[in-house]
Amino acid sequence: MNEFERKLKDMAHAESGTLPQWAHNCVEDALASLPVRRKKHSGLLRIIGTAVAAMLVIFAALPNLSAQAAEQLQSLPLLGPFFQVVTFRTYVREDPYHPAQVEIPKVELSRDEDEALRPAVEQVNEDIQSMTDRLIAQFEQDAEDIGSGGHTNLSVRSEVVTNTGEWFTLRLEVHQGGGSGITYYRYYHINKKSGETVRLSELFASQEYVEAISGEIISQMRADSTQNYWVDGDNDALNFRAIDPDQNFYFAENGDIVIAFDKYEVAPGSAGCPTFQIPRSVYAEYLK
Repeated sequence: MNEFERKLKDMAHAESGTLPQWAHNCVEDALASLPVRRKKHSGLLRIIGTAVAAMLVIFAALPNLSAQAAEQLQSLPLLGPFFQVVTFRTYVREDPYHPAQVEIPKVELSRDEDEALRPAVEQVNEDIQSMTDRLIAQFEQDAEDIGSGGHTNLSVRSEVVTNTGEWFTLRLEVHQGGGSGITYYRYYHINKKSGETVRLSELFASQEYVEAISGEIISQMRADSTQNYWVDGDNDALNFRAIDPDQNFYFAENGDIVIAFDKYEVAPGSAGCPTFQIPRSVYAEYLK
């Protein structure tokens, strides 16, 4: 048993709280999804699958069970500083014509030792607060103007999409309905090592990354026959040419950059909010 496994096991035994029902359900679902094979090594494979499922549940459950577990988890080399995302405020409007469900998140540091990250955390929280305040104010004004003569809706929710030893990324999903609804995302990145929030352009030393990444996206669009991307269409004004220098992005598990587009930005609404994973080899030479 290596140091990482030993520490995780000790944390699990030290917990005084009980594992919540949702965590038990996760294990059961994982076990149920494992294939049943009547082969020589099927028992071993099932044991490995069970261990993996249990490990994932421990990672998901421990930070929510105690502050001690959260503090110990962030000391593990894979995670680094540990951020907690809580629902700071909820705005709900129960109206048959203009419903709303807005969950405003807040990023918090879980220990004093990470105090150097506080300016970045406060910057993210202030931006989210400002953005959601504007969305709610506009929604209420629209609802008042439209009244019972039409429909609008507003939904805001968040999700942590990256949490590695170097990066933390929170994604805010916004849906505004009425007529043809729109969905778009905002990504907030904190570099845990530098203590700074980062935009896409700030990762690169040369503007050449825009052309390199855009070319890769166009190639992927042309190769994907399942979607009708706006890339070689008759309406040239719609055709995608290049990303914005500060295009929405996040990091894949392997460290590749994933470029994210809003609904209707590069394809019809049926495509949702497309994303394109860009191999590091495409842009590595332009990184700082």
